[in-house]
Amino acid sequence: MKYCKKCLYPNTKPQLEFNDEGVCSACTNFNDKSNINWEEKRQELEEVLKKFSNKNENNYDCIIPVSGGKDSFFQTYFITKELGYNPLVVSFHPLDQTDLGKKNLDNLKKIGVDCIEFSPNPIIYKKLAKFGLIELGDFQWPEHLGIFAVPVQIAVKYNIPLIIWGENPQFEYGKPTDISKEILLDKEWNEKNGGYFLDKIKPRDMTKYGFKLKDLKPYIYPSDEEIKKVGVNAIFLGSYIKWDIFKQLELVKKLGFSEDTDIREGTYDSWENLDVKFTSFHDYFKFLKFGFGRATDHASIEIRLGRITREKGLELVKKHEGRIPVKYLDEFLKQAEISYEEFIIICEKYTDKKLFKKDKNGKLLRNQEGNIEKISYDNG
Repeated sequence: MKYCKKCLYPNTKPQLEFNDEGVCSACTNFNDKSNINWEEKRQELEEVLKKFSNKNENNYDCIIPVSGGKDSFFQTYFITKELGYNPLVVSFHPLDQTDLGKKNLDNLKKIGVDCIEFSPNPIIYKKLAKFGLIELGDFQWPEHLGIFAVPVQIAVKYNIPLIIWGENPQFEYGKPTDISKEILLDKEWNEKNGGYFLDKIKPRDMTKYGFKLKDLKPYIYPSDEEIKKVGVNAIFLGSYIKWDIFKQLELVKKLGFSEDTDIREGTYDSWENLDVKFTSFHDYFKFLKFGFGRATDHASIEIRLGRITREKGLELVKKHEGRIPVKYLDEFLKQAEISYEEFIIICEKYTDKKLFKKDKNGKLLRNQEGNIEKISYDNG
């Protein structure tokens, strides 16, 4: 593996690019922020909102997809209180929602917004989750499907042509796509930038799990015809304001957002992905597939912000990343309807074995806790 010389991202990260100096696109894009006139960008944001907002006060101005997390808390506050618009917030509820997640979503609504909360059929959701785990190595697959599809379905149904997402992944995670302006959310854009859509799974692949198309309504993205009829566009708020998760965290805590009392498994923070239980398993499979997880994401952001050194970030990654989650393990296995031994078999199916230590017979080496170890954590 090759690692960025400034942060800790490896070249195994999808869509990441490296320049001739060995610096990743997440770092170069982050540095580009310093050349942006953010006052002009805010003016552009207000022009976009004027263009798409409701003129007759008989409908909502936009949709904000929310979970109750720190980012959606900030988005809702900024659009309503800082800019004075009237959004409809939309939340897709996965089955593993935490009590803290429910509390934070309730407090988000107290900012003063209408909210549609969508709760999927639990029987279908569980089957989709198991399908995602076995066929894709992603137990949170139906959550991702719903988070992307339901807000757009609501936009089409309620004739609301603007959806506002949060951080700009081009700046924060190095994705090369130009998302600095409003985007028509048609199938072409989503297949290029999303990836969590049922269109990529052939129907016959679903039938062996007992699915019918009528059961999949919440997870199916609207057609291009439906989207173009309403003109559903999206923007990333992080394209128009300087995104700083730590400054925003301090603000939303004053508004009612609560951190966890424990750090999250797979990383070292207590303020992200608090709304669902099984995110740590999604992050663990990312580690198996690509050799990095959530701790690398967090440490790399803090390195770019100058909050920690690269050496400190590497120390945190080695300490927290790449361990089988244990807090919700029994609940995870029960919901997936698999044994621990079957879980390990699925893990090995999705492990890129070139990245991890093996014995002379090519078998992955495991410690007493059952964890595997990367061959390298840094260059050299």
